[in-house]
Amino acid sequence: MDLNVAAEHEQGHQRLVQLLPADVELSLNAMHSVPLFLAAKHCKQTQASTDAPEQKYVVVVLPGGGYEFVSFKEERKVALAFAERGFDALVVHYPVKYIEDVQKTGFGVGPEAMNAVGEVIDAIRHNPDWGLKDRKIILCGFSAGGHLAASMCTLYDSSVLPAEKFHGSLRPDGAFLGYPVISARPDLVHEVSFTCFTGSNEPQVWLHYSCERNVTSQTPPAFIWTTADDQTVPYGNSVEYAKALWAAGGKAELVVFPEGIHGLSLATPEVENDNDFPYADSNVARWVDMAVDFARRYM
Repeated sequence: MDLNVAAEHEQGHQRLVQLLPADVELSLNAMHSVPLFLAAKHCKQTQASTDAPEQKYVVVVLPGGGYEFVSFKEERKVALAFAERGFDALVVHYPVKYIEDVQKTGFGVGPEAMNAVGEVIDAIRHNPDWGLKDRKIILCGFSAGGHLAASMCTLYDSSVLPAEKFHGSLRPDGAFLGYPVISARPDLVHEVSFTCFTGSNEPQVWLHYSCERNVTSQTPPAFIWTTADDQTVPYGNSVEYAKALWAAGGKAELVVFPEGIHGLSLATPEVENDNDFPYADSNVARWVDMAVDFARRYM
């Protein structure tokens, strides 16, 4: 792990907290709160428009970072973008761990990360103080956060998430997946993510969490986007998840943009805290509106 990268993202997060305070800090437990951005405060359209606050969806943003760190480029500004389009949105900082520590201990973050997301889903549906009951829950994950989102969509009823801990089903209603880590297939695998998730260097162990293998007819719909020249997580990851959904009779929309580096997030200048993102791409930036339209049609 490059500790300078981790430090950069932690500093970026701290700066974001100052630049973009949440509308509400939801209390999850004694140790954690969850920042919520409200469509009613940020939606740019009138109540008569299709982008008016709908009180129907809540987007749960899961940033990437290879399960080693949490990318500041894929958190609060993403939540705000959805709030501006009429969807309430919150951000989850799930447990992460440097790969060196994972390799020393043999313990990955997968169960903890999945349970952290499970607690948020459970609170949305059953905690009256959150005021989000009956919303359709969409997990919006990037890179490793996309793997976490897809894992929750395919393993929501697995033993990793003990039923006695929660009040009901943890099945999300849908997913937005940006350049997601999906497959443990040798030609597609992002080894750091699978090692940090499982705690193992063994490809046979990784296969249990290769998301395309776990898709069923009950897997929620997904809007999936990536770029053809992503050098970090090959676009084939996205293709395999979409193919698995289609084969199972599920709904998926797959968009592969011709070019763009890994980690584009919103693909707008605002990705960086100084609003200076050299890889901003107005073509790729269309994905947010495309995802919103997909949700309204299929979720």
